[in-house]
Amino acid sequence: MAQEKVKNPFIMTTPTQQKLRDKTITAKQWADMVKPGEWINRGGPGADTLPTMEALAARFGDGPGDLNNIEIWNQAIMLGNNFFVEADLEGKYHVLHEAFLLPTLRAMLKKGYKGFDWKHWGWAIGMDAEYARFYRKNKAERVMDWGVQAVAVPDGGYVNASYGVNNFMIVAKSCKKLVCEIREDYAWCEAGRSMFLPLDEVDYFVEVDVSDPKYQWMYIPEKTIKPKEVEMAIANHCLEIMRDGDCIQVGIGGLPTAVVIALAESNLRHLGVHSEMIGEYAFTLTERGIVDNSRKTIDTGRCGWAYIMPVDTPRYYEWMHRNPYFAGFDIGYTNNVQTLSQLDNMVTVNNFAAMDLRGQDAAGNVGGKVISSTGGQFQFTIGASMAKGGRAIIAATSRDGAGRSRFFPKLPAGSVITVPDQLVTWVCTEYGIVNLMGCTDAEKARKIISIAHPDDREELEKGAYELGIMGKDHFMFSAAPDRRFPKSTDLIDHKYGYAGVETYPKPIAKIND
Repeated sequence: MAQEKVKNPFIMTTPTQQKLRDKTITAKQWADMVKPGEWINRGGPGADTLPTMEALAARFGDGPGDLNNIEIWNQAIMLGNNFFVEADLEGKYHVLHEAFLLPTLRAMLKKGYKGFDWKHWGWAIGMDAEYARFYRKNKAERVMDWGVQAVAVPDGGYVNASYGVNNFMIVAKSCKKLVCEIREDYAWCEAGRSMFLPLDEVDYFVEVDVSDPKYQWMYIPEKTIKPKEVEMAIANHCLEIMRDGDCIQVGIGGLPTAVVIALAESNLRHLGVHSEMIGEYAFTLTERGIVDNSRKTIDTGRCGWAYIMPVDTPRYYEWMHRNPYFAGFDIGYTNNVQTLSQLDNMVTVNNFAAMDLRGQDAAGNVGGKVISSTGGQFQFTIGASMAKGGRAIIAATSRDGAGRSRFFPKLPAGSVITVPDQLVTWVCTEYGIVNLMGCTDAEKARKIISIAHPDDREELEKGAYELGIMGKDHFMFSAAPDRRFPKSTDLIDHKYGYAGVETYPKPIAKIND
């Protein structure tokens, strides 16, 4: 006979624990509550939800009790889209509105997925616009029927947004009902801002079995990524204009990794970190004694961040769990131009996909083909330029993976501009780094052509001539070859913009703000 379980009379259930138990349901129980035609907001990276999405997709169909006309809203979600693809490849019963074409989703599109609807926006301004579109003061009238977010294990009467703090409050404030997936492998992250939400303001909880491989993050050994030689050349050119005490922003991928490796091998010290995404680069540079955040003009002593993709879950948990060295903020703070303008010596490194001879930058869509999205590139480019001593670098290899030039006399028709030409400053390839700040068309063309692939330069020169841009043989280039342009060290006290705007983090946000 099985032994009966006896409740231990000395273990007390607190009101908070009981409340959490009362609100905990299964993923299927939640999916059974969803009605045809409802809208579901999954938030942004790090908030990736899995069992709820699996249960939702299992109900797609056109039979009695099935779900159809379902709209799902993502902002750079890496995991869980596979459930939609497997259940409804043709997109007959759902549509997935996604702003970023991440590798996992890109692979699904190659398999013929038809449910994808791209939207082009950038984090801070774009998210604020999305919030304004979906929010209603009366909760029952809010546009999103459900918000579904991944969180750390609740504690002390609060939910911790953990790795997905970036859009957490925007989702919570624009949905009629909020569901949180509890993940034991997510760290209890320190704020920042907008990290904590009272337990009472969550409608349901779903516990995630993180021992199940289909609910786990993929493992990427970030510390062992080997950048290509061309990427290291770009990284070393970026370092040419960097100095001690800079505050940096880098992303994920081969080129950002190359920048981190170059920094790790440099003599630079007292760097700070303020970024939308944080990860292994911050851990590595801190371990090397290069990053300490001691010279940051705001959030001194802390790495500021907005989201994490924990591709080495134990490593991220070790560094992030209850560690006040890291401050997690909502995206409206990290990517806010006003915030960035206060970070003296802010240096940002972002990728471009194509650029014309006037400096127009396309990062998300070239010739009508979706590549990714703007992300934080626009805000970080403008914000870093406005910061005292700031430098905003837009970088890429001179040719793409197919061997085609990334530079054009005119961008291909259908391209979507990420950063307008008049706001692009530092541009870097493996052939060098140039500053377009305040340049004329002729000066911009000469500089851009100088860092294009040598085999593409003649064609670009012809394109410049056809556009009526003054050629390299014009007297002004021989009379003043340096064009009297300042060096990066000459701009150490320069602050782009017209006023010293001050902004401060607000108190902990409430769901009815």
